[in-house]
Amino acid sequence: MIGEASGIVPDRGMNILERGTMNTLMNLTEDGLTRDNVQRTAQSQANTRLGADTAKGILAGMVVEVGTVSGTVVAADGTVATGALVGVAINDAVGYPYESSSGVASGKCPYLHGTSSVFTTDLYETRNENDSADLTYNPGDPLYASQNGLLTSETMTNTTVVGVILIAPSQDDPFMAVQMRI
Repeated sequence: MIGEASGIVPDRGMNILERGTMNTLMNLTEDGLTRDNVQRTAQSQANTRLGADTAKGILAGMVVEVGTVSGTVVAADGTVATGALVGVAINDAVGYPYESSSGVASGKCPYLHGTSSVFTTDLYETRNENDSADLTYNPGDPLYASQNGLLTSETMTNTTVVGVILIAPSQDDPFMAVQMRI
């Protein structure tokens, strides 16, 4: 498994392998802490990477974009054509059990960005936007932000390439390695 050798905890969606820039300037909105990631859309309900124990709010590995309130970032919704996508969230906004809840305490949303950044994640869409077909991921595929803020290989209204797959997920290893493009 990609993440095991590097010490990633399996219940966390992201492991930074090569860090470009991390930004801690932007603030969370209320939705960034409370949004229901599973019941949002038919696509999210069918996603095999999400489940009943999926945390609320922005998740580690979720694509974030500039919010409408100055100084905030929100989970991407797949509709912004250019410019507003800024990176991928580093931590779950609500934190992890028995650990610091720094997102809740500080109101900040740290995110990774920069084309030199490489990370692994097991958080991505498994069904297309209309929940009518399974998605596939292959090395070299461009990745976009879905309507749920997750990485997807499906071209959406948003045509900004968030990253490129270096190592595709498989049945044995659900993590994919991604080279950032934003």
